[in-house]
Amino acid sequence: MNIFYILISIILYVISFPKFNFWWFAFVALTPFFLALENAGSAFKSFLYAILWSVGFSFGMGYWVFPTILNQYEVPFASSVLFFTLCVILPTVMIFTLFSVLYRFFYQNRLSFYALVVPSIWVLAEYLKDAISFLIPWGGIDGALVPFSQFIQIGDLAGGYGIMFIVVAANALFVYFIKQLKSWRTSLIKEDERCDQNNTTSIVQVFSPLILILLLIVIPVVYGMHQIREINLSVEQEYTAGRSIKAVLAQGNFSTKERWSGMGFYQRVMNYLEMSKDEPLEIEGKEGQGDSRVIVWPENTLNSSSKLNDALFMEIMRNIGENALLISGGLKTDHKTNEVFNSAYFISGTGRLLRYDKNILLPYSETSPLIDLLDAYYSAPSEFAAGQTPLCINAPEGNVGVSICFEILYPGFIRQSVKHGAQYLVNISNDSWFGDSPMPYIHLNAARLRAIENRRFLLRTSNSGISAVISPTGKVTAQSRLFAKERVDGSFVKLDELSFYARHGNLILFGAALILLIALVEVIFKKD
Repeated sequence: MNIFYILISIILYVISFPKFNFWWFAFVALTPFFLALENAGSAFKSFLYAILWSVGFSFGMGYWVFPTILNQYEVPFASSVLFFTLCVILPTVMIFTLFSVLYRFFYQNRLSFYALVVPSIWVLAEYLKDAISFLIPWGGIDGALVPFSQFIQIGDLAGGYGIMFIVVAANALFVYFIKQLKSWRTSLIKEDERCDQNNTTSIVQVFSPLILILLLIVIPVVYGMHQIREINLSVEQEYTAGRSIKAVLAQGNFSTKERWSGMGFYQRVMNYLEMSKDEPLEIEGKEGQGDSRVIVWPENTLNSSSKLNDALFMEIMRNIGENALLISGGLKTDHKTNEVFNSAYFISGTGRLLRYDKNILLPYSETSPLIDLLDAYYSAPSEFAAGQTPLCINAPEGNVGVSICFEILYPGFIRQSVKHGAQYLVNISNDSWFGDSPMPYIHLNAARLRAIENRRFLLRTSNSGISAVISPTGKVTAQSRLFAKERVDGSFVKLDELSFYARHGNLILFGAALILLIALVEVIFKKD
């Protein structure tokens, strides 16, 4: 029966995410897994169940990794299996077996354990993906709730980990409700009519977890409705004052081989310039021609360091016009050290050139923290150097917080750029590696969460999609299709006010650590 619980939990967890998007299952997806841990009966079985859940999670959420390595990177089958095992399954097993051990260690059959201790263990275990360099913070249950717009607005207070805490608490409280209900029914059979009054009291105890679950959902929703209204009003005032900026997102949809074969570099650049031409827009009867524009090209568009010279940059500047800022992914080679950086170039039509170098490198692809399992891909660098450039770029069209590809998965990293003055956010990526899998949608959802947490507009451009203009409430105001050559036109405004989360960060993690410290003291005194 416990194996069945684990299977149901994996299925519910996976279908909570894109492309299924049955997000409401996120509130119960972990309940069967927690029930299996409670029924384990021994530490060994609890450990085994956690391994089974972790393997199922790895295949359900990360199945796309294997064909990506096998077909896109053209790695042999045996090496692809080894990569998937060591880099996807093993880290997941480590994290969730740790959770199962702590679940058993701190276990107490009372409301506070399920409402506070279980979600604290979970979010701190998930945070390991964020804190350890060779792990990646993907697949968190908070990402499944992005379509529940009113609920996730609480991210501007507690961040994604706060959303995760609430959702895991709801899952754990369902376990407590099931146990209380079972205990109450058993007591009804054994007790005589003289205990009716006591049974009435028991009913309140039985249903108290459901009342708490309801509050955990309703309070964020009410808060979210208020925040959406207030944020939209504030943004509308900026638009009315005429302070909006046009956004142009160019999605070239070039294949991986086209981009890294070493051929057709100038032709691709000309294609992007053609897609980025200024077009008149009618806004309240007034022509938009000549207004400020921010153009965004995907990651590694300018991917030939030897061809990035003054003549090329001058040609780009001439084409985009004086009132435009182009943000494009590219490479930068330090000829003194021969280090290669995955960079974002800020090219102003007035002749200003700035650069951001990617700070957080993708394990096993851009850097090899433990073992090198991936060979070089055509002209793509086999390894990059970690950048040291500022997270907030003082560009002509305002202060920009830029991130490259999966850096958008790190909430604390994006928050730092906003805290340092970013008035809007830009994420450039290349998701073509993922194919038509859930990952491009999960990446988009992560960007929407970052926009909410920091209350900033976010411009996201990916080589193959999904490119989007995202509002400070996480709403996608304009977007492209997946695997299509498209241009996305939108607009945004610069914002300066810091959200509570942007000011104070992941306080929920400190709260979770404090809860576990108190629980530890209780366990120690209980044993004494």
